[in-house]
Amino acid sequence: MPVTLVTADDWRPSSMTERRLLELESEGLLRRRTSQSSPEWIAPPASHRELQPPEGYVVSFAKFHRHGLGAPSSRFMRALCFHNGVELQHFSPNAITIAAVFAAVCEGYLGMMPHWDLWLHLYRGELFNAATGTTGVRKHVWATCLNLVLKTKKTERPREYIPVGGTPSGST
Repeated sequence: MPVTLVTADDWRPSSMTERRLLELESEGLLRRRTSQSSPEWIAPPASHRELQPPEGYVVSFAKFHRHGLGAPSSRFMRALCFHNGVELQHFSPNAITIAAVFAAVCEGYLGMMPHWDLWLHLYRGELFNAATGTTGVRKHVWATCLNLVLKTKKTERPREYIPVGGTPSGST
């Protein structure tokens, strides 16, 4: 299957406005603004195709907030972003689910906040990559998505956590 490269010219400017953000705030999906000089959220300039948030701000999508993935995100999710060198919008939907399940297991069953060392023990991040045309050589594509996968090699720990997908061990 051929890979289609998307350039900045293929993107339309953001349709998000201050008014729409205020609606999200009134629905309880965004934090209330407490400061005019350093607001919790800002609308993007209408003319910019490529979003370049000021220092300390990140790009977010209204759909994220409508489906419960709001800001500020948890310390654990911020650590995942930092560790993998990505932003929240780079996570694949399955990666968000995997991180949420891990957090729920830690908080609901183990009675602790998501434990970073346990996460590193069980999971690794894989950035989507594309073929280079040379056999066996691939390159990372930073602008696409991050997948989170359970470690499975012999030197890793394949069966020390809840099975994700497929059939449980020993069942048919």
